[in-house]
Amino acid sequence: METISLADLKRIEDKVDKLGDAVGKLILFEERQANQGQRIGAVETKHAVLEQSVHKVDRKVDQWVNRGIGVWALAVLLFTLAQFGAKFFGK
Repeated sequence: METISLADLKRIEDKVDKLGDAVGKLILFEERQANQGQRIGAVETKHAVLEQSVHKVDRKVDQWVNRGIGVWALAVLLFTLAQFGAKFFGK
């Protein structure tokens, strides 16, 4: 049976230390990733709410634009009828 020398023990201890550092870094990375996942989830929720608000505002703007076009069309029609009536009844 072979005996284990102090150099062998030192090498094993160094490798265990490196392994411990690697596991520590892995745990830190995993925690950061979990935190980023939570933050991304919160951002996605806010984005969905804002997207819905923008959709409502777009719909309202479209309604007001259509109403404005309708009012202008009515004004042009009334002006045309007034001009036609003035020419027709003026003669």
